[in-house]
Amino acid sequence: MTGILAYGSLVSDPGEEIRNALAGRIGGVETPFNVEYARRSGTRHNAPTLVPVAEGLGSPVIGVILVLREAITEEEARNMLYRREIGEVGSNKTYQHEKQTNKKEGPVIKTLRDFRGIPVIIYASLRPNFDEILDTSLSNEEKAEVLAGAAIGSITTETYKVERDGIWYLHQNIQSGIITPLTEAYKYEILRRADGAADLPAAREYFARQRGCA
Repeated sequence: MTGILAYGSLVSDPGEEIRNALAGRIGGVETPFNVEYARRSGTRHNAPTLVPVAEGLGSPVIGVILVLREAITEEEARNMLYRREIGEVGSNKTYQHEKQTNKKEGPVIKTLRDFRGIPVIIYASLRPNFDEILDTSLSNEEKAEVLAGAAIGSITTETYKVERDGIWYLHQNIQSGIITPLTEAYKYEILRRADGAADLPAAREYFARQRGCA
């Protein structure tokens, strides 16, 4: 049996291939590594996204194990997760571990053995690239200001339409119970800049109108 550890947008949006391969979900699973909004995602117009980070940054978060059907092999699971992470669900792209490990960009699929009673668990690990968030000399409030600016800046006509901007990403994660040390300050700064909006969807709409995207 193979499972996928999800700790970001994969929880609410696993993509068609993984969704069709699901046998069930195990909730309330703490990641065995720290996670933080330490990556600017090129596919989300440089919005902050969650990635594993080193000790001293972030914290473990509560994720979900997506349990796949018995018939799905470990290799098939890796390929499906890889295609989902690169935005090519349904293609014939396959995961090449050595190639991905040596690349500066793109997901590396890592493996946990015998985790939470499941023989094989895989998860996507992308490299942190958000320098300010990795800077241990900055306070959480200073980092939140940078995150909020990046999330607001990620709102374009295209990202707003398909819900791939940073504010929607943050909202989805909070709804899924995924909370990092920066989450609350990050959320507060977005709401503050949105003239005290009641919640993140309202703030998102406020900035979309400002930027001519709504």
